[in-house]
Amino acid sequence: MPFISRGAEYAIRAMLDVAASEGKAQETTKAVAEHQGIPKVFLPKIVQRLVQAGLLRAHRGPAGGIALSRPPGEINMRQIIEAMDGPIALNACLILPGECPRQSICPIHETWVKTQQSLLSSLESVTLAELVARGKELVSQQVVY
Repeated sequence: MPFISRGAEYAIRAMLDVAASEGKAQETTKAVAEHQGIPKVFLPKIVQRLVQAGLLRAHRGPAGGIALSRPPGEINMRQIIEAMDGPIALNACLILPGECPRQSICPIHETWVKTQQSLLSSLESVTLAELVARGKELVSQQVVY
């Protein structure tokens, strides 16, 4: 897949919503879906994957909801995307190094590796805390008529 899935996009938006509400009561999946424009039928599966990946905690019941499993500065974009889509690879030859029979003679392989490393480093360098701060900054710059 040449782009992240819709599920990964929704997961990022859901994680941002939860991170932005940290310190308040737990967020309900219904509230997250409404705030982020995520179809309510998709969010439970997204939350389940994020819980399995150790990024969210979920509690059922009247006082239930979802919360980050650790501080937003310790959760990055790569972790969220990979929780939904699995390992990120620009090309099949990067999924299992050494599996491509052409790797030793392929003139493009080194470029794929360098580009992959750059992409992963970029995604790892962006934390939820930074995204929440940037979101607040963008909202504060909005002109209200």
